[in-house]
Amino acid sequence: MPTARADLSLFASALAARLPGQWTSEYQQHPTYPDQFATIERLWDRGHVEYIVSRYVLGHEAVLHGPDGQHLYVTDRPLRPGQFVVAPLGPDIEPHHFVGVEEPNGIAVPNDPVRAAAHIARRLLPRYEAARDAVRRSRVDQPEPPHRKPRHRSTEPSP
Repeated sequence: MPTARADLSLFASALAARLPGQWTSEYQQHPTYPDQFATIERLWDRGHVEYIVSRYVLGHEAVLHGPDGQHLYVTDRPLRPGQFVVAPLGPDIEPHHFVGVEEPNGIAVPNDPVRAAAHIARRLLPRYEAARDAVRRSRVDQPEPPHRKPRHRSTEPSP
């Protein structure tokens, strides 16, 4: 018998309560397909979570807000009613700061908040924090976008 899909709003609230540090959950429904774009454009994922949000109409989402400006996107995993997907949301900074930074990518988690929190704490949060640290370093090392070098001009006379 197929597993019933857990309620995303309840799951996200229970998950936020079990993650390390202070986390809160914000649930939102999407009446139309374009309504989901505002959040998914901030996804810091080039794996299966990005695939899911680009291929499926998702009627709702939850965003978990954590310590030090961390944000996690949570939604149903289509075709897998016993699972959700969780992916980090990128910080709101200039795109050039992400160059060369490995994306932390999201993961699939079981619909049990206790087990899901353990997976996130062990697998996702360390990668997310490492990527955030790399972006912070990039922000300090290169506060402005790189500029193109001027083209080399020959000092020899033209024929």
